[in-house]
Amino acid sequence: MKFLGTILTLAGSALLVGITAHAQMIDSTQAPNTAGAGINKSLTDEIGAGRGSVLIPNSSVYIINRDPFRSIRRGRQLFQRKFTQAQGVGPIEGDGTGDINTDLAIGAGLSDSCAGCHSRPRGSAGAGGDVVTRPDSRDAPHLFGLGIREMLADEMTTDLRATRDLAISRAQKRKQPVTMTLFSKGVQFGSITANADGTVDTSKVVGVDADLRIKPFFAEGSAISIREFVVGALHKEMGLEASSDPDLLTASAGGRVVTPSGMVLDGSKDKISPPPPPDAVNGNEIDPAVVDHLEFYLLN
Repeated sequence: MKFLGTILTLAGSALLVGITAHAQMIDSTQAPNTAGAGINKSLTDEIGAGRGSVLIPNSSVYIINRDPFRSIRRGRQLFQRKFTQAQGVGPIEGDGTGDINTDLAIGAGLSDSCAGCHSRPRGSAGAGGDVVTRPDSRDAPHLFGLGIREMLADEMTTDLRATRDLAISRAQKRKQPVTMTLFSKGVQFGSITANADGTVDTSKVVGVDADLRIKPFFAEGSAISIREFVVGALHKEMGLEASSDPDLLTASAGGRVVTPSGMVLDGSKDKISPPPPPDAVNGNEIDPAVVDHLEFYLLN
């Protein structure tokens, strides 16, 4: 992941970001004002050349690879941006109607900005604001260290699955069951028993699903990546559809992709949530480049 490579770049700019950043921000190209407040780039300018590549200037992939702090700043501005109805805000999933027992997103409150729920301290992906939970709401959880959580969970998943694969290999060589303890980064997840025929008994696995994938996001542990988190929140809390996101489309169909931030999404090993269907009126509302910058900002 392109996380540690941005640390030195960030260090020299941290104080400036803390001083100049604000919470929700208007688009000053849409709402000019004498104070000069707001984001000075239009949404079209922030999308730039779309996802593109490392050879296409002003594309998200180009900026992430060649000027990572610029992408982080752009992601922060997109996080703070107050989206408009003309840009696709609302309605929320099912327009708020349906069976909340099976689809919790129906209970989400409609916001026009990511910072509407994650805005403390000001200008950061922090906490503050109500989020969906049945009839009672709770404060939005903080998003500090989101990238570390994603990477740790991915590394722990790799450790647990390596143990499972080793147990299978030993069982096949010995032609008898082999039981091994599942352990990663100081945390024990019970044990797994592999059989000589390659099957595994996961009845004594604890704290993680049988697929041994650590899911670090949401209270119930339902998402493995920042990208899923971003696309899901845009849809459920803001009514903005990133329906053409190529990474989630590929991975949810069983393929393997590496996001611009460096996260591997492998649909042959994990269940990846697909992007929402296109909006009935506006179709795809969020360009993948917007998701790229938001993912990179939250990672770092």
